[in-house]
Amino acid sequence: MTEHDAPHTAHPKGTLFLIGLYGVLFVTGWFAVYLLVYLRRGGVTP
Repeated sequence: MTEHDAPHTAHPKGTLFLIGLYGVLFVTGWFAVYLLVYLRRGGVTP
């Protein structure tokens, strides 16, 4: 079996890195909005 006959089920190199990077950017952005917008407006007031 040559490399051209290999199945195409494997992810390209870097796919997991890109998914992780997207997750880190999402979480960082969410916390930035939470801290810089939500808490400065007072959050939930009883």
